[in-house]
Amino acid sequence: MTNSIPQPVLDLIVRAQSRQPLGTNVAPESWTTSTTDTQREDHYSNKNERLEIDFSVQRAEFPESQTIDTRIIEIAPDSRNERHKHAHESLFFVLEGQGEVQVGEDWRPIRGGELAFVPRWIMHQTRNTSKICPLRILAITDFGFTSAVLGNYDRRTRLMHAGQDAG
Repeated sequence: MTNSIPQPVLDLIVRAQSRQPLGTNVAPESWTTSTTDTQREDHYSNKNERLEIDFSVQRAEFPESQTIDTRIIEIAPDSRNERHKHAHESLFFVLEGQGEVQVGEDWRPIRGGELAFVPRWIMHQTRNTSKICPLRILAITDFGFTSAVLGNYDRRTRLMHAGQDAG
């Protein structure tokens, strides 16, 4: 087994070492976005009444972002996302609502304005504890960097529609 560095990681290293700014040819308005934009397409969603799963994920993309990935997660009232794990770290900023986040075996309450951190490869899940209001979270991850290192691993770490394990 060789210890060679994957080409996408080498590309990131070269770009960082060059000290050249990203996005010099990008329109200034593309550097900002709204967390309430309802025109975004769902990047991923799942609903399973038996498992109380009902959520959607939308990407909030920024031009030339190489390492961070931003997503808006919305969990329906009295629902949750799947219990899952992945190679990227995640920082959750609660935009609105209240709920609980499970990291490992520990459940912690979260509400608007609070942050939660999820380390790599640890099982986690988020639950909306409100019976009437959605739970909206801005998730900031290092998915771009982790994908450069591991390739496309994300689809294998979640449940598919109807609660079936991903392949």
